[in-house]
Formats: sequence, structure tokens, C-alpha cells
Amino acid sequence: MMDFSFTTKLERLPSNLSYTALFLPYEIVAQIPEKGRVRVAGKLNGITPFNLAVLNLKEGPKYLMIGSQLRREAKIKEGDLVQVSFKLVDSELLEIPEEFKEALLLDDKAAVIFNSFTTGYKRSLMHYITSTKNVDTRIKRSFELIEKIKLGIAFSKQ
Repeated sequence: MMDFSFTTKLERLPSNLSYTALFLPYEIVAQIPEKGRVRVAGKLNGITPFNLAVLNLKEGPKYLMIGSQLRREAKIKEGDLVQVSFKLVDSELLEIPEEFKEALLLDDKAAVIFNSFTTGYKRSLMHYITSTKNVDTRIKRSFELIEKIKLGIAFSKQ
């Protein structure tokens, strides 16, 4: 698997007030697949890990969207120069937190429903759990999510 590395400025996304982006240089864009979902895993400034999708503007370059949580973790802000290193990863690869794995083991019905979801949908649900570092909150969210999955409201306001 090929390693990619570049340095660029963290910029505000056009027409989006809350997200920033790291735009990929054209020489890197030329080396990644044009079709299908492209996911990458790497580090910002050699320290902060990330696992993101490569996105593209309708009329423009490809980029990595950097939300507020990742900016805080990486201690970066709009306008900062950021060193980015990454590898392409399998778009079907999904990390399920231990707290949620344990909750699924206790509920066969929720497990069957969860396993019927697409990888992207599962990834979104897992983000809800992993967006906190507090283990007790992760456990609480896991069991809440199990109930919402069974009720068919997994993506209502959480």
C-alpha cells in the first residue's frame, strides 16, 4: 500500500461555516482511484490519527474534511500549515468500539438489524459512540443505540 504525505493550509470549506478542509495536491489526487469511495487513515502533524473519506467539491479538488473535534485533538486552527500523511484503506473496514461489541453480544435482535446496515451507516453510528473518551458515556451510548436500532430510530436526534 502506497504512503502519501504533503503539507497544506487548513482552509474553511466554501459555503460551509463549520467545517474546514485539507485539500489534496493534484499529484496525489492523480494517484488515488477516481471512482468509488476512497477512505484513508493517517496522521496530522505526525501525531493525531484520523480515518476519513476523500471528498470532492462538485467543481474542484478532492479534500479531507476536518471537523471541530479533530481540529481540537490535533491542536490546529484555520490558516495553520498541517503535515498530512496517509494510506488508502479498505472502504468496508469498520472499527467497532469494544463497548458496542459487548452490547451487541447481549442482544441478538439488535445484532441482526445492525449487521444489515451499510458500512457507511454503521460508521456514522459508531462515531456517536467514539466521539467521547469517557468510558461510562461510551457504554451508556452503546446501550441507548442498541434500543434505538431495535425501534428503527437509530438516526434520530441522539
